[in-house]
Amino acid sequence: MPRILTAEQMGYAEKNSENYGVSLSMLMDNAALSLCREITKIAYRQNLKNILILAGSGNNGGDGLVCANMLISNSLNVKIILVQGNPKSALAKSAMSRLDKRAEIISFSDAQTEWADIIVDAVFGTGFHGSLPDEVKLLFSAVRKSKSVKIACDLPSGVNAKNGFVSDGTVKCDYTICFHALKLGLLLSPAKEFCGEIITRDIGIPNQAESFDFEVIKLNKELVNSLLPSRPDNAHKGTFGKLLCVCGCSDYRGAAAISTMSALRTGVGLVNLCSVKDVISSLSSSIFEATYTSLNSDENGFISCDNADKIIELSKSSNALLLGCGLGKNAHTVSLVKEIIENTEIPLIIDADGINCLCENINVLKNTKAKIILTPHPAEFSRLLDISVSEFLENRFNLVKKFSDEYNVTVLSKSTQSIAVSPECKNVYLSDVGNSSLSKGGSGDMLAGMTASFVAQGVEPISACAIGQFVLGRSAEYLSQSMSRRSVIARDIIDVLPFVLKEIED
Repeated sequence: MPRILTAEQMGYAEKNSENYGVSLSMLMDNAALSLCREITKIAYRQNLKNILILAGSGNNGGDGLVCANMLISNSLNVKIILVQGNPKSALAKSAMSRLDKRAEIISFSDAQTEWADIIVDAVFGTGFHGSLPDEVKLLFSAVRKSKSVKIACDLPSGVNAKNGFVSDGTVKCDYTICFHALKLGLLLSPAKEFCGEIITRDIGIPNQAESFDFEVIKLNKELVNSLLPSRPDNAHKGTFGKLLCVCGCSDYRGAAAISTMSALRTGVGLVNLCSVKDVISSLSSSIFEATYTSLNSDENGFISCDNADKIIELSKSSNALLLGCGLGKNAHTVSLVKEIIENTEIPLIIDADGINCLCENINVLKNTKAKIILTPHPAEFSRLLDISVSEFLENRFNLVKKFSDEYNVTVLSKSTQSIAVSPECKNVYLSDVGNSSLSKGGSGDMLAGMTASFVAQGVEPISACAIGQFVLGRSAEYLSQSMSRRSVIARDIIDVLPFVLKEIED
């Protein structure tokens, strides 16, 4: 798997290369050579001759112009459209001054896109954000209709390399030739659907030019297998930990059931579900493997805050505490969450309404002896930050990283691609397994239960998040081989967890 850099890391590495004898001009020439080699391979393999390069006015366009010279040297026919007029950046101007006279600069017309066997998108690079200009959208409309092979230079124009957003009008490419490293945004939806086959090529950035605080790692089966806790034959139930679950209320009994069953299915030795009588009476007749502690409820069926001491005492004989699935939010649960965080010393996995209850007491996270793991989806995280969901998604990675560092908590940011971040670990884990069968109620409860199970078994919080997100996503893929994605529900996924874990272990 190629290395993954954020857009900011890539920009730093490029600029810092100059301090180690590799100029930006040299990097452009190397990028153009890599692009040329891949285009030539595709052209020769498919017997294609006519190459149309769409060159922007910045450095991405400069890559395309330098590449044009090399393609001509390889006996390919090259035409260029200067999409935004003459080059504006110094490097692009230099590339223009060196352009082979045999390269034909043309104006846009539908006929030219029909002439092309291959269209190279070298309009915008990693600095792009916002919306494509109207004139570019018009050109790209013709490109989309063309039967040509479409190749992106570093990334498809219109893709935001920071967050994976895609501007209206962006062309879906058949190939993306990515320079030096994968950009994080290309692995996030919806951008990943626009890249086609991603080919990453070295452009000569020295190793010394990279000095980063963290590394983004995409999860795979082998890595997750290495993170799983061992299962010695001479073990007993105490070997694999005891999980305390404070979940559920009269209105949300299913969340408690789903999180409890998910924890049991992923290897924890003992699970004690602490909840109100309505929840326990509903679940105890079907979930035989758990133990139960009955808690007092308020007049609305929520767990009363007067249970805090009882829960804290139970935590002293447990290895992890899951707080929040189906908890509900009112004055009682807000107070309960605060007291548990302030007075519990075992790792706390906080999900769903547990997170919602934190919104007005966010600084309580700084007043705890426990390791805290938060598992929010975008709406829950935006409430924590008191911003809109769209604002959060625009800068999701940086906001999650900053929050994790500021509050000294591990965060599993759930979305189409999940991201796990911890101030204690230089690795940031990215998971892109899964599908739309998870777009249903209960998915978050499953993930919280699984993550808490692995923490109770002694796995470090960041690793437990990595395992949980990968196993859940892979389970959805596993089921979709034989079931419609629209039909899969949480209990189906829980039922296949043993088979998916076996697949990973083998």
